[in-house]
Amino acid sequence: MKQFISIKEKRVAAIVLFVVLAGIGLNQLWHEKEYAQLGKNMASLYQDRLMPSGYLFEISDHLYQKKILHMNEAVSTEELTAQLQKHDIAVMRLIDAYEKTYLTKDEQQHWKALLTSLAAYKTAEQNWRAGSNTFAYEQLLDKHFRQAQAALNNLNDVQAREGSVLQHNSKAIINHTVIQSYLQIAMLVIIAVIAAILLLARDNPFFPAERKAALN
Repeated sequence: MKQFISIKEKRVAAIVLFVVLAGIGLNQLWHEKEYAQLGKNMASLYQDRLMPSGYLFEISDHLYQKKILHMNEAVSTEELTAQLQKHDIAVMRLIDAYEKTYLTKDEQQHWKALLTSLAAYKTAEQNWRAGSNTFAYEQLLDKHFRQAQAALNNLNDVQAREGSVLQHNSKAIINHTVIQSYLQIAMLVIIAVIAAILLLARDNPFFPAERKAALN
């Protein structure tokens, strides 16, 4: 009885099956790697971008609250000292929290500028409270306040830029995984077609000779 599929063709089919199965395995490994990277991007977007943006906003708010206290002549010295200390402690906690996040090189430069401005602002504030040359130190307070706000704005720009990069990369990963899913489906279809051809062949090993004779 004439065979529908020769041994040579079976070898070719086996090789094709092996290549397709290897492709599915590699595709799955790459798929898992990209999903892991997507998870890291999402975590970084929250921990290293959204949370630090909140820290920067709170630092700015405390600076404005201190500025309002400086202009309020009705506040007693004791209350002023207590309120300023309260804001200083809150700012230090925010600084500690911010420094635990991932900082890019550009971000590190703006962060150093902010810390320098805050330190200079603190010194000017102490001299202003001491009552020596009040007007001059008021000018310094305003100068370092504006410098601190400029550094905060630069840091917020970095947060927005880096967040946009993470978002773009995450979208790219999602698009790649969709393509990989379609590719994997196509490979499974190829396997199904090859398996069907082999199973339907009159000389395939899954049909005993007696059964094939009966079928004929």
